[in-house]
Amino acid sequence: MPEEKTTFVEGLFRQHGPILKTGFLRENGIYYRALAKLTRNGSVQKLKTGYYAWGASMLDISDVEAAAALVPFGIVCLQSAAVLHELTTLNPLAVTIAIPSNRTRVALPEYLPIELVSSAMQTFELGAVKMGGIHVYGRERTVCDFFRKRKQLGNDLALEVLQSYMRGPRNLQTLFDYAGALRIKGVIKPYVEALS
Repeated sequence: MPEEKTTFVEGLFRQHGPILKTGFLRENGIYYRALAKLTRNGSVQKLKTGYYAWGASMLDISDVEAAAALVPFGIVCLQSAAVLHELTTLNPLAVTIAIPSNRTRVALPEYLPIELVSSAMQTFELGAVKMGGIHVYGRERTVCDFFRKRKQLGNDLALEVLQSYMRGPRNLQTLFDYAGALRIKGVIKPYVEALS
């Protein structure tokens, strides 16, 4: 492959993101044969069907960024969101991503541990924010999610997240609004009042 074409492809990755879809590359004149050559020589890395990253940039991409790019319709949630918001000291084994309940099949890469959590359509986007290009549930929604899943994750972890939330920037009205929409206001309110 000519050096100028390789430089052009590298420029696409640098300008439009560390992970690009095959369709975008095709729109810019990079077809299967060129991608196969770039993959063989190590310039480009195939993450999963239809998703590629510039080989050298993979060292700079966090697992959360990679997972968010590979599941673009999902929202980073639970432990992964708590880590991003500095609400827990727990280091999760997988990136947790919420997907809408109408999505049943999602192709995941083999190399990156991603845990998918189904979310009801009416509350899927509740509390979603963007942090550095990543869709993630905000601090208040993250606290509510821990209380919703406290039986699976443990009461201790839900309390740790709430205590960290109460020590930092907080919006109790939003927290209670989200808790009401997620039907856990009666559960979370006594804990919040005890920590206030």
